[in-house]
Amino acid sequence: MLPDDTRPAERVQEAFTTLLWWAHRGDVRRSLLGAAAQTLSTNDITLLRMIVRHGPVRVSDLASWHGVDKSTVTPQVHRLEERGVVTRHSDPGDRRAVLLTATDEGRQRLQTIDRAGVRLFEKALDGWSDTDRGTLAALMQRLADELAQAPQDRSPRRGPGTAPAAAV
Repeated sequence: MLPDDTRPAERVQEAFTTLLWWAHRGDVRRSLLGAAAQTLSTNDITLLRMIVRHGPVRVSDLASWHGVDKSTVTPQVHRLEERGVVTRHSDPGDRRAVLLTATDEGRQRLQTIDRAGVRLFEKALDGWSDTDRGTLAALMQRLADELAQAPQDRSPRRGPGTAPAAAV
């Protein structure tokens, strides 16, 4: 644990590294994702979640959102199809394109996974006040949103309310 006078970014980085280590433990993965996730990787679950949330969706959109080439996502999508959680069909607006939709099984599996994760965090946060839980949730969502939007080579902001440096 770092001293309190350590820069906040260093403290966040250390805490995040600890959370990553914790989340990759086998017992935690089973608790966090539940039995429904036994045949799905974390990346499979992320793709399934995107398809449930935004579907029907094109493979090219999934690839773009993940910042990878379509050829990287295609085998992962095939794996989801083989497991019966995603189905593909022609795009009525463009017969050359394929749309992905979560199956009922896929939606149910994702709900089961989410319930397991919520139970784990409810237990972990049991002694926290409602205010602290709400603050943590809001700040974690804000951080997740910021990280998801930020290119890895983004220049740091100069201070609160200032825009990031222009891309070169």
